[in-house]
Parts: sequence; structure tokens; C-alpha cells
Amino acid sequence: MSGPVLSVIIPVYNEKATCLELIERVKAIDIDKQIIVVNDGSIDGSRELLESVSGIHLIHHKFNQGKGAAVRTAVPHCTGNYVILQDGDLEYDPGAYHALLQPIITKEADVVFGSRWLNQDKKSSYHTRGNKMITWFSNLVNGESVTDVASCYKVMPLEYFRELNLKSEGFGLETEIAAKVFRRGYTVMEVAVSYQRRKIEEGKKLRLIDGLISAWSCLRFRFID
Repeated sequence: MSGPVLSVIIPVYNEKATCLELIERVKAIDIDKQIIVVNDGSIDGSRELLESVSGIHLIHHKFNQGKGAAVRTAVPHCTGNYVILQDGDLEYDPGAYHALLQPIITKEADVVFGSRWLNQDKKSSYHTRGNKMITWFSNLVNGESVTDVASCYKVMPLEYFRELNLKSEGFGLETEIAAKVFRRGYTVMEVAVSYQRRKIEEGKKLRLIDGLISAWSCLRFRFID
């Protein structure tokens, strides 16, 4: 019997308010899929909620290790033909899965990045300016021209994902994936995705230090590691 088409990796850290609805939205997408949820040491009650959910592969970290570590924990458990990363909040709409997979299935691209800014006029904010600065720096370092390197949506065949041998613990994950994908010469396509940014008081976790970590990851995984 063949495995699922898609493995969805969902790192969760203190997402009690959103994780159940997010998982239901993922389940509702009409794709044969495997849902791997990594509870990254949540202390807000997310663990107990997740343990009540059926139809997912749930893994617990004893303490918070970071998004990158959660994704790395999930990789050996993936059985799908393709892998997609999904944040545990409601900022990104799983309804984009079909559009994100299509260029890979039709062999137009090896890897697909979801872009929050492609062909979209978003109001500028501290958050969007920071993300665009990270993207600019990644493009400079990698010699590429994508619009949103920090988007959570990264899609590729499972064998490609495993070959990346990810090492990031935290939010440097996104720029590590980009650097390694470009180093390997994969054809990358961006697909526009909808995005509903949440505020810090709603649980937004990105900080200035995460931008610096992402910048270091650009350099580390392009030239050193």
C-alpha cells in the first residue's frame, strides 16, 4: 500500500488558542496526508489539548527547543511523497496546499515557497519590514530573487527535505532551508498565499534577535556549514 501524498509538519509551542482549529483546517484539505504535530514543550495547556486529537502523529519535547528542532524531530517520521511546513497558529491558510504542490507535481519546480508579499500590496509594519530585510539579505547572500524567504510554507519532495540535513534550532530554519536549497541548484518557485498576521498580545513570537539569527543562518549555511 502506498503512503500519503503529503506529510504536514506542525511545530506547536504554547498555541492553546489556535492549535485545534488549525489542525481541523489541515484535516479538511482534500489531500491524502499525514499530520505530524510536535509539541515543543508547551506549558499553556496545548499538550493536553493535542492529546485529545485523533488522526495525527503527536510527538512531545520535554522542554522548548525551538521551531527548527521541532521540524528536525518530525523528519524521520515523515512518510509522504512531499513535505510541507505549517505553523501552529492561524496566520497561514492550509487552503493553499493544492496551489503550493501543483508546480512540483507538474515538474515546473523542484521546491515551492509560499509568499505573503508576491503580487500583494500589504501595509508596512515593523514585522513586514523586518521580514523583507531578511529576504533582501538572503537574496544578496544566495544570489537569488525571492520575495519572502521567511514564509513558513516550504514544500518539496521528502527525499530533498531529508537531504538538507537541517541543523537550526530556532527561527534560523527558514533561511537555512533557502540557503541549502539554492546551494543544491534546485528550481524554486514562489506561490502567493494569504496571511493574517497576529499581534504580540495574541502570541506572536518573533523578536529582533530572531532576525539576527536568520541573517547568521544565511551566511553559515551558504558559505560555512
